[in-house]
Amino acid sequence: MNHLAFDRTFAAFATVAVAAGTVAGFWVLGTPGQQRLIMGDRQRLEDLNAIANTLYWRQQDQTDYGLPDALDSADRREDPITREFYQYSKIDEDRYKLCANFATDSDTHKLANPNNESWQHPQGFHCFELELGQQPPSLY
Repeated sequence: MNHLAFDRTFAAFATVAVAAGTVAGFWVLGTPGQQRLIMGDRQRLEDLNAIANTLYWRQQDQTDYGLPDALDSADRREDPITREFYQYSKIDEDRYKLCANFATDSDTHKLANPNNESWQHPQGFHCFELELGQQPPSLY
């Protein structure tokens, strides 16, 4: 095999290898758009966890603390994409719901600790029911 034929063969194999690597990367990791959706959902979970921790620690610090009917403006957080506030609703004196609209399903993309099902969610609108006296489960 002459030098020119070897160079062409090597270039063809290198091109195929780079293309295969790119396709495999998108298949494993998803497209950049899909990664943005996953990161948005990760931020939503972190925000909901932060709200839940704020309520929990406030109750730990104040003996007469009860769940508010609505969150204070300082405690409210907004969705990173839509800029709408997450939904909070008081169920009773000890339980409440935090809701968000998720872009992905946590069965497909594990955003939180897979051994802890507390923060698992479907795609779309979902509410987590939490108890004031229990520290919210860790995300990671």
